[in-house]
Amino acid sequence: MHGRARGRPVAIALGVGVVGAWALGACGQGSAGPAATVTATVTAPPSVVVFNPATSGKALAARIVARARANSPSDKVTGVTCANFPNLKVGTHADCHLTLNGQKVTVRATFTRTDGHYELKRVG
Repeated sequence: MHGRARGRPVAIALGVGVVGAWALGACGQGSAGPAATVTATVTAPPSVVVFNPATSGKALAARIVARARANSPSDKVTGVTCANFPNLKVGTHADCHLTLNGQKVTVRATFTRTDGHYELKRVG
């Protein structure tokens, strides 16, 4: 990592993650041996999702599955379906049906902010 990229972050996109690598150490005269290299894994910042009223249920279902895999990798979440919702106002909600570890569950996604943040609560 000598030359133009020395000392500057170098980012490579890998799917949903970002890997940054920084080269540490001096490359000038008098340095003995190779410079130490440190690699750090950096998670991407949360993205703001713009929901389209016609496909909002599918987008929400995909987010629920991704969130479940990230928070509880041992749980098996399948068959997630959510009703489409026309807007994304604070306090509005959408009901979703899913199978969690073989058991059918209904959850309600209540939007807490207009940029797509929601809280899930089991219904009934």
